[in-house]
Amino acid sequence: MQLGGKWTDGTRVTENGLFVDGRLQKIGDELRWTYDRSDWLRPWRVSGERVGVEFQPFHEKVARTNVGVVANKTRKCFGHFPGWAKTDGGTTVSLDGLVGWAEEARNRW
Repeated sequence: MQLGGKWTDGTRVTENGLFVDGRLQKIGDELRWTYDRSDWLRPWRVSGERVGVEFQPFHEKVARTNVGVVANKTRKCFGHFPGWAKTDGGTTVSLDGLVGWAEEARNRW
């Protein structure tokens, strides 16, 4: 499972995909990402026509760089992805038990 968003919003390009039975299936929909920037360990929601996930973080990692004109702040959360995704054929696949990460990166250069 690969879910992404926000940085591709409005471009009609996505990085979303589902790998089932040896076949990679493109999820072309832009997904809605909802999360609390004041509490990164609260559940995140990722949703679309073919995806319904509540990401449940259990660890947060923060990386920062600030050298004047160039700066970066990345928050990466590791957690569980209970929810579902639909294949190209419309079959619903459970994502319960899937562990991974979600992140937000802000860059200035």
